[in-house]
Amino acid sequence: MSASIDPKNREPSLAFARFASRAGRILFVWALVIALENLVVGFGYRALFAGYWEMAIARQFLSPLLLTALVPVALTLSLHAELGLRLRAVGTGRELTLYMVSAFVFGAAVALSVSTGRHMASWAVRAPFMLLVGGGLTGLVRILSRRSLALSPTARAGLALVLGSLFWIADSFVFPRLYPGFHLSCLVLVLVAFAFAAEALPRAFDRVGAGTLVSAMALFFYAPRAARSASRSDNLRVVLLERAPLLGRAVRIAARIAPDESATEAPTTQVLTEVPRALDWTGSDLVLITIDALRADHVSSYGYPRATTPAIDALAARGTRFSHAYCPTPHTSYSVTSMLTGKYMKPLLALGVGEDSETFPTHLQRYGYRTAAFYPPAVFFIDESRFARFRDSGLGFEYRKVEFAERSLRVEQIRRYLQTAPKDRPLFLWVHLFEPHEPYVTHAKHTFGTSTRATDLDAYDSEVAEADETVGDLVRAMDEHRPGATFVVTADHGEEFGEHGGRYHGTTVYEEQVRVPLVVVGKNVKAQTTSAPVQTIDILPTTLSALGIPRPARVRGRDLGKVLRDGETTDAERRGFAFAETDDYTMVAEGRERLVCARKVGACTVYDVETDPKQSKDLGATHASLKTLRARLAETERDHGRYEGGVKMPDALRRGRQGEVDAAEDVATLFDDASPAVRREAAEVAFLLNRGAATANGARRAFGREDDDITRRFLALTLVRASATASNADPAREIVLKLFEGDDFTWKRRAALALADGGDPRGRSTLAAWLGARPGDGVTLELERAREIVALLARYKARSAVPSLLGKLSDLRLRPYVAEALGAIGDPSAKDALLTAFAAERYRPTRAKLAAALVDVGAKDELFKTLARFAGVPEPLENAVSVAARAGVLVPKHGGLVASSDGSVNGTLSGKVTTPRGPFRVLVETMGPGEASVTVDGTKLVVHTVGTLTFGEITPDSTTNDVSLIEASQASGVRALWVVPLADELPPPPKEAWDGGVSETDDDAGLSADAKAE
Repeated sequence: MSASIDPKNREPSLAFARFASRAGRILFVWALVIALENLVVGFGYRALFAGYWEMAIARQFLSPLLLTALVPVALTLSLHAELGLRLRAVGTGRELTLYMVSAFVFGAAVALSVSTGRHMASWAVRAPFMLLVGGGLTGLVRILSRRSLALSPTARAGLALVLGSLFWIADSFVFPRLYPGFHLSCLVLVLVAFAFAAEALPRAFDRVGAGTLVSAMALFFYAPRAARSASRSDNLRVVLLERAPLLGRAVRIAARIAPDESATEAPTTQVLTEVPRALDWTGSDLVLITIDALRADHVSSYGYPRATTPAIDALAARGTRFSHAYCPTPHTSYSVTSMLTGKYMKPLLALGVGEDSETFPTHLQRYGYRTAAFYPPAVFFIDESRFARFRDSGLGFEYRKVEFAERSLRVEQIRRYLQTAPKDRPLFLWVHLFEPHEPYVTHAKHTFGTSTRATDLDAYDSEVAEADETVGDLVRAMDEHRPGATFVVTADHGEEFGEHGGRYHGTTVYEEQVRVPLVVVGKNVKAQTTSAPVQTIDILPTTLSALGIPRPARVRGRDLGKVLRDGETTDAERRGFAFAETDDYTMVAEGRERLVCARKVGACTVYDVETDPKQSKDLGATHASLKTLRARLAETERDHGRYEGGVKMPDALRRGRQGEVDAAEDVATLFDDASPAVRREAAEVAFLLNRGAATANGARRAFGREDDDITRRFLALTLVRASATASNADPAREIVLKLFEGDDFTWKRRAALALADGGDPRGRSTLAAWLGARPGDGVTLELERAREIVALLARYKARSAVPSLLGKLSDLRLRPYVAEALGAIGDPSAKDALLTAFAAERYRPTRAKLAAALVDVGAKDELFKTLARFAGVPEPLENAVSVAARAGVLVPKHGGLVASSDGSVNGTLSGKVTTPRGPFRVLVETMGPGEASVTVDGTKLVVHTVGTLTFGEITPDSTTNDVSLIEASQASGVRALWVVPLADELPPPPKEAWDGGVSETDDDAGLSADAKAE
């Protein structure tokens, strides 16, 4: 018996089959792209891998994990395409409306996502920007949709492949390690572009697509094992995080699924104790000279080819030069206070302890020393609120002169003090020299490179030489007035010039930022060079031991007296030890090896700085020292706060309080602790760490049985923040909503943060108010929380937050994130403030963010003058050409050319443009990295290349016309070029005169009236 099949009954099944096969084809194409990225990264960065097997791990574990994670994305895009087909069947162009609406929503989301700063919280700024970006993208989609209909499916697929590749290149090479919103947008566009390319696959691939979909879904059960296996290859994870747009995301997913467990291994506890006294400096004057931002490898006696430091070199010849000394944190405030207390102050202050620490001068004053300090107020510019006691007490010095002072003035102040200070007691003198801190200034007496066109590196070396001359003056002044003094010369941190993709300091723990010079000259100090790692926090215990002062129990550094006297005679001395950290990185140094860990994902690499001083080649996960070094790192971090009063908490809580995400699972085990205080602390730390599944399951179980109200609140916040609550009726969510609607603003702010992170935008105005709170309002907001808030305000495009964000433009650490946020919001009302900030911005990475944000908020001609100047300074703004092109100011009469939408012809862009009569620069933006060839009226320029920017300079003769023929070519193609006049860098800001005055601890300080008047 036969039965007919109703076509209407077949339609749903056919539609589902079409939907599933399309999703499978998309996944198949994505799988090919992932495989291609494996090849590109594996070959292009092969020098960074320990062996070929590392990329095999990426293919075996990370690639399948990523493909599984992309299944929901593929299904979403396939559903979107199915809706488009249904609308097309209806007719009237409704499918175009769907695409335009989607483009508008995505454009608005992009505008929000790239504005992760803290100064753009106002909807008055965000809404117009979102409308502008969303509307612009909508118009573009409308134009492209109609034009693409005239193309064959193969041509459309080819165009999609090209666009996807360009977005991948942008994600890889534009603003590395900066602008997370920008990179997330690039990732989405990469996936969408290659999904469009999948539409061109013939029907024969339907079965292949179906198989890919089924396989990707089946791999869900393989994901935990893949994540655990990938977690053992730290070098691979670090390289992929920094170099691979797709696989780098897989690393982050794997870290969420399988958090690193190696840091929880029980270490061998090392207790610092007194050692036999090796030196005798009794009665000796002590001079500690610290130089701001002086990296060790720019000191001549450390091997630098330029003669930057003759005075320091002369001291090094007389005493001990430590070739591998390290600061504890590459920020002045933390580094200086650590040096003067002999302990790691950054983690202590994060734990809420350490403010009562005794300092170098207070120890010495107790044993009869006079103490005096000369330093700039900039010492406490970073996290100033945390250092209020140290700042207000002048770090415990009896006499202090706190002001920005030029070299000659500072030397005269110190000479005058030495002339008037009685000699009845020994003196401890600390001088902190602000050169060569940014902004770098070229000094007439010390020029390097081309004095008229000095680069940042040239100016930095000039500043180093200027500081060194001050060191020489101070040594002579002491020899004249108080001969026989002990000298210690070091720095608070180093300075990066792009070695690991960044600038300035405070961001990483690689050698260029944390390795500093350390030279000691004194009685019985051997003239030598030692190579073992030491720390600047070792200076205090070494000095106390040499003076016969008992070592305080809370001091963490070690006594280097025996090394100073005899050299490195034991294995432990030759091994040495140093620890450094930032918010995102930690470092342990022992012997020749340096362990560098990305603490957010628990990935660690090991470098041998003797054979690999640039730290570009990881020794690998199988290296014998990796386990030992990680145990030393865990031991050091566990000891933070152990000897401080008021810290009676488990190791997991101490680590969690310092922001160590690896501690999240250990923190979760404390939800069941017998002590209510420990449970409460654990719940709060879990909320702050925000590690999702690592704490959510334990929080859910504990929430149901917890009877302490405060602990339940924090558990509820943790669950909501991790998106672990299903609905408003969920008990945990009910508590958070009640907190949000309550009158306690501390809990209200926490609830707003949890809701926003969990996908509920209703707390935007509360977060904006939290961000915009002034110091006098009694509201505390740490940097990490502020960054989280900015990211959330950008995520939700909170236009109402713009005033709060604008108020944070003055914060140099937040300014880049604020710029991103303002750009994402796109509110034109932010334009004037951004223009003002951009015109005065000295930090090159922040300039790039401000410039991009200005285009996002609609700046055009008003941006031209400042942008042209920053394109013409000795080290040009890297995104100047792309920003000018986006702003629409690259026209021939302004010296600009832009390739057509099809790109440059045969990789060449040429045309006549207006050129200045004086010296000018030609900047070329290429499609990919690599040097471009540039000619001006047939004259080939000598060029320099940074990423995708090539630039060269020329000085025309008097017969040169106002119009020149510019030609630029490169194999990957040329996007645009721009001719700008050469310009000087911004002059440094005027020194801020501020006198810290004199503080005396007793009536017999013995200072003259003249000295007191200072």
